[in-house]
Amino acid sequence: MSPPLAEVPQLIAVIEDDRAVLDALEFALETQGYAVCAFEGGRQALSSGSIDEADCLVIDYAMPDIDGIALLQALRQRGLTCPAIIIASTPTPQCRKGAAALHAQLLEKPLMQDVLGERIRQVLAPR
Repeated sequence: MSPPLAEVPQLIAVIEDDRAVLDALEFALETQGYAVCAFEGGRQALSSGSIDEADCLVIDYAMPDIDGIALLQALRQRGLTCPAIIIASTPTPQCRKGAAALHAQLLEKPLMQDVLGERIRQVLAPR
């Protein structure tokens, strides 16, 4: 009898232009058992084919190369339908409206305790 197959961890794509924040999010999510593909900016994420395999997106709103809403819109137009979470320090009305229009969750920074992990579990639960 062969051993049971190991469950493949869900893949979380994290797009964040601040390297320290990106590293911290990557570490925190990996300790929760997720596989993480990390991108230091929106353009890097757009040029990668590996983002298309993501089970969930975590996208910073305020990035210098492309804002999180525009990035998510571009990913949706290319056919990516997985759940998305936009993180923002001070979400503007435009950010809130854009997130809602793209069916994305919105979380305000700072991300205290395990608010991000809890939200990821919520959006992935029905899948």
